[in-house]
Amino acid sequence: MHCAPISAVRPSLNGQWLVTGCVDSTVRVWKYSNSKVDLRATLCGHDGGPINCIDISTSSGCIVTGGADGKVLLWNLRTLQFLTELRNYAGSNAYGVGVNASAAVKSVSINHKTGNILTLVGSSLTLFDINGNVLVIHIMGDCLGESNRPTCAVATDCPEWMESGVVAVTGHANGDIRLWSLDTDNDALVMQHLVPEQIHSSPITVLRCAGDRQDTLLVGDASGKLSVWKTLQLENLTQQELGVILQQITSDP
Repeated sequence: MHCAPISAVRPSLNGQWLVTGCVDSTVRVWKYSNSKVDLRATLCGHDGGPINCIDISTSSGCIVTGGADGKVLLWNLRTLQFLTELRNYAGSNAYGVGVNASAAVKSVSINHKTGNILTLVGSSLTLFDINGNVLVIHIMGDCLGESNRPTCAVATDCPEWMESGVVAVTGHANGDIRLWSLDTDNDALVMQHLVPEQIHSSPITVLRCAGDRQDTLLVGDASGKLSVWKTLQLENLTQQELGVILQQITSDP
């Protein structure tokens, strides 16, 4: 058990692993076997303060942890050893200008299909490949005000969310939900969609992509309100439902 309160918890998708983070900056890895949960390792590497967020991927064989110390650490799930630190940037210029080591990590998320890792540190959204190389950095503080600052983020790879595909979803302090695609030609994240129905008015605190196709988005906010968003599959719609959608499309200015 931890010697202090637990600050973050993340199970694996297959239900066999559980990773817990503590306010004392330690991380513990547990495995479910024979109807009980066994402690497999205690991971130390953060510089104090609580562990804010955790993700684990059995398909990629890794664990990623983010803390109040501003560090994002990558661990090998098979050996339970430290791999590398994912360097994040929170300044006004990407790729090394304006490093803000004091910014707490808000979100870490692994794309279970590609192994890419998404991090949100301060207002900096960074996408890494499975080896820890930076693919793209987007400083959202450059285009969004304080009232609409990003509060959490999740990686996804569901091509049904938008025509060009979506690699990240962000939640914001004013309740906005934004969908982002990756422009590989220009090394940029491009906002593809702002969810128009403002269901949430409080800061978004949690985002999760569920389902085998990652086609269901679960959203929670600071007030305790929950919402579920799901992509539409045209082959599963009735003629009446298709008619309503077509009418909405043709009536849009």
